[in-house]
Amino acid sequence: MARKLKDSPAEARAYAFKLLSYRGRSKKEMAGKLRQKGFNEGLISSTITYLHDIGLMNDESLASDLYGISTRSKSLGKNGIRMFLMKRGIGKSLIDTTLSDHTSEMEEKSALEFAVGRLQTLKNYPDDVVKRRLWGMLQRRGFSLDVIKRVINSIL
Repeated sequence: MARKLKDSPAEARAYAFKLLSYRGRSKKEMAGKLRQKGFNEGLISSTITYLHDIGLMNDESLASDLYGISTRSKSLGKNGIRMFLMKRGIGKSLIDTTLSDHTSEMEEKSALEFAVGRLQTLKNYPDDVVKRRLWGMLQRRGFSLDVIKRVINSIL
């Protein structure tokens, strides 16, 4: 069953405003949501341009905000941040620009804080189990192998 394409600019903008009221969206995310709702490509393009022109959509500031969230709240490593930004529709070049200031010292500090926080829940296990579980947790969060080795060696 084919979905009827919607062709009202006001309807597209209203739906976009509704989506933006929940959280910030990248251009790619917004285009996907509008496409999914049944709006035609020309209307999607003009809506995104309109939102960008009035300052409600900006991939650069969204990438910066998401970077802050991923380091402060999510305790992600560089690869984890990269994947998080990619899932949110941020372009590769913008991701590279955003991550250009992310140093290995910052990553190691974040990994150490995360690992120390998790040690409390693992205190009743033998050292080899703690090491294996911490290794897995840090690896799933996108920390590099060198950082994981240094952190685990420093706390165990």
